[in-house]
Amino acid sequence: MSENIFPEMQHLLGLPLTKTTRLGHVQFFHFGKAHIMNASGLILDVGAWTLEVACHWQLQEAGEVTIRFEEVEIPGDTKALADPAFDPQVPGSNLRDRKLQELVRDHKETLRVWQVTASPEGELTISLEGNRVLSIQPSQGILEESAYFWRLFSNSQTEGAVGFGANGVLRV
Repeated sequence: MSENIFPEMQHLLGLPLTKTTRLGHVQFFHFGKAHIMNASGLILDVGAWTLEVACHWQLQEAGEVTIRFEEVEIPGDTKALADPAFDPQVPGSNLRDRKLQELVRDHKETLRVWQVTASPEGELTISLEGNRVLSIQPSQGILEESAYFWRLFSNSQTEGAVGFGANGVLRV
């Protein structure tokens, strides 16, 4: 259970999945709401807690995989003709981005975290209302250029961050 291995994950309990963002292939899942000011003075709408994932992950609904990590390589409009200029790095251009945007937009109130479990190998299972499960699976593949396979951090406080990488658990 995450209480023993990653007690920091308990911060997610009861929070809704409010937003998803991406930088390259690294996916960010935002839970709850917070507003922060960036260096330019712009106020950003972010999650109170953010789970940064640089490894294999998938989202299941009623036991069926509905969104996969690999879908970043598939154009968002799968019915259109192949576009030789397709760039999966452009936010919103791929199937994964489209599905995540639809999920959050259409189910904002029903995507609260009700359980988090973890293994010593860094595998996470985040159960959401509506019979949805987000599985973070470093054992299935990682992005080699990342220091973390995944990490959880707060956007409004400096304590409570935890990550998991090649050297195991990393706490801040």
